[in-house]
Amino acid sequence: VVAGKFTKNQLPDQISTDKNKLDRAIVWGAKYKLDDNLNAAYYGLDSKDKLERHYANVNYKQALANDSTLTYDVSAYHTKFDQDAVTYSATNTGDLKNTIWAVSAAYHTGSHNVMLAYQQNNGNVGYDYGQNADGGQSIYLPNSYLSDFIGHDEKSAQIQYNLDFSSLGIAGLNWTTAFVYGWDIKVQGLTDNATEHEFFNQVKYTTQSGFAKGASLSVRHSYYRASDEYQTNAYIGDTNEWRIFLDIPVKLF
Repeated sequence: VVAGKFTKNQLPDQISTDKNKLDRAIVWGAKYKLDDNLNAAYYGLDSKDKLERHYANVNYKQALANDSTLTYDVSAYHTKFDQDAVTYSATNTGDLKNTIWAVSAAYHTGSHNVMLAYQQNNGNVGYDYGQNADGGQSIYLPNSYLSDFIGHDEKSAQIQYNLDFSSLGIAGLNWTTAFVYGWDIKVQGLTDNATEHEFFNQVKYTTQSGFAKGASLSVRHSYYRASDEYQTNAYIGDTNEWRIFLDIPVKLF
């Protein structure tokens, strides 16, 4: 169970302690493990004069033969924007509401994992998170990579493959590749059927022993393209991006 009240909102790249001008945000929620295979969670946010948001998730792991598993996951956000909220994908200035939901199924056997996911956005505005002093982190959905596939009325589908190299004699090495395609995106004043797609790859190595045990190095690449109507003026624009992450755990006590 978690609950809290915040009166300032500062992102990691900001110097000012309240550059996002948060008045007051109240958060609450709980995560419950029903048994070894079934988990559920709910969290809520009320950001004064900005928005009210709710998140729910259910995850179930089904055991199969030969130590294989099939994992089902359902998650959703519902957001009601206040009149003073900032949105960039609204098609009207009325009562702004959004519901974005996703379902996924992942099959795991040995060192292989394959996931299929479907994500859909509904409402009279896109899922405009990262604004309105909401903390910028509320995007726990399967189709979130460089693009989050959160356009107004957007639908998206994904296929992901993950390989653990431990069975091949290289413990700690992991590769993930995915392709996501989004369609039916509404862009105000331009179109109701813009598209976007992303090809994602990541290689990660985690040190297994020695003084650097637990440290990891990740190299990530995203190839992203969108239709003309959904370029920079509406979203992030065509992008080829590389990212390198070095994570070093530090034990203080």
